[in-house]
Amino acid sequence: MEQLKFKNFAIEHTKADQSGNLIIEGYGAVFGNIDSYGDIIEKGAFGNTLNERKDRVAFAYQHDIWNPIGKILELREDEKGLWLKVMLSAAEKDIQTKVKEGILQELSIGYKEVNAHREVRDENEVNVVTEIKLYEISLVTVAANPLARIEGMKADEKRDFLQKEFDRLIAIVRNENINFELNKLKSLIFSAEVETHEQPPKEEGLKKGDILKILNGK
Repeated sequence: MEQLKFKNFAIEHTKADQSGNLIIEGYGAVFGNIDSYGDIIEKGAFGNTLNERKDRVAFAYQHDIWNPIGKILELREDEKGLWLKVMLSAAEKDIQTKVKEGILQELSIGYKEVNAHREVRDENEVNVVTEIKLYEISLVTVAANPLARIEGMKADEKRDFLQKEFDRLIAIVRNENINFELNKLKSLIFSAEVETHEQPPKEEGLKKGDILKILNGK
């Protein structure tokens, strides 16, 4: 399965309804601006995916698509971008509290580019995205691509981070064979690191660079 891409954005409004659900509103994408990935999303990019699979877009936590935490009530394009209204379930009291307290402030869309091309705008080469296939929207902890932080971590932090990234990656992989192989690889890597606090033995052929390639879908 091709790796999903992610874009993050801030929650704009929240309010509670009479059933104890928390209503979240905001934009999942803004048209016409260059984002931190060097992408520009054109108006109409979500048109086909909204027509074809609007009711199948999941609302999850930390991109764990198999554990939805709410229901998307409205999802549409307007002149500004992709606008959404989401009901965060009353069953998710802990997550609701963290949203209200401002601990969780951001959402992220999980998607694939269907059509895109490179061009120069304002003397910058950018990736112009004209069609997107949207799979899920998640409530997330951090705004930036988490892999960008890995080189600044201590050894123990890297190990914990990679374990979480394996879990996140496995959660969004639908192919059962890939899922099995990733779980097997995770078990081999982290059982060795936790027991010895060293890198996996060279004879296993598992190197730090290999892990990063796997997480980047290469």
